[in-house]
Order: sequence, then structure tokens, then C-alpha cells
Amino acid sequence: MTMVELAVGWLASHLWSHGQAEPREPAVEEQLRGLAGLVRAKLEDEPALASLEREAAGSPTPTAGTRRRVVQALEDAVWTDPHFGEALAAVVERLRPVMARPAD
Repeated sequence: MTMVELAVGWLASHLWSHGQAEPREPAVEEQLRGLAGLVRAKLEDEPALASLEREAAGSPTPTAGTRRRVVQALEDAVWTDPHFGEALAAVVERLRPVMARPAD
């Protein structure tokens, strides 16, 4: 998976988990909030992000079309704004080891 695909998957999972009873460990939750804030700030007017947020209210897995549109929007943002790309890469690298661990 690419950096952007990982970010979108984790973002979808984070948005869905807000409605769940058991939160993630605080350090992971903080990093996921950082990812969500970074993406929301960049894609604030992006309809695909609004679709992802709506779908996350009912399911941990977005539709393939929504996932594809959010991935494309993020790829475009990374391409046009290298500083955003660096910030996203840093967040993904911090999350990669903790998101790869199995849940307790």
C-alpha cells in the first residue's frame, strides 16, 4: 500500500471508531487525531472527504468509490503541495509501527 492508501484506511478507521465504546490507546488516538486534522485542513472543501465522514458513521470500511476519490484527492494534494506531502509522510511513518501491532 502507498502512504496515501494507508492514511485513508487509518482515517476511515479513526472516523468510524469515534462511535464505538472502546477507544484506542491514548497515544495512538492522539496520532490518529493528528492525521485527521491534517487531512481535514487540506481537504476541507473536498466532497470525497465529506462522503468518507458520512460513511464512517455507519461502517468501518468506506465504499470503494469513496476510498478511491479520497486517495485521489490526497495524492493530488501531495503532488501540488510538497510541504503537505512531507507532513503526511511524517504522520504515516509515526503511525505505521503502532497500527501494525495486533489489538489486545
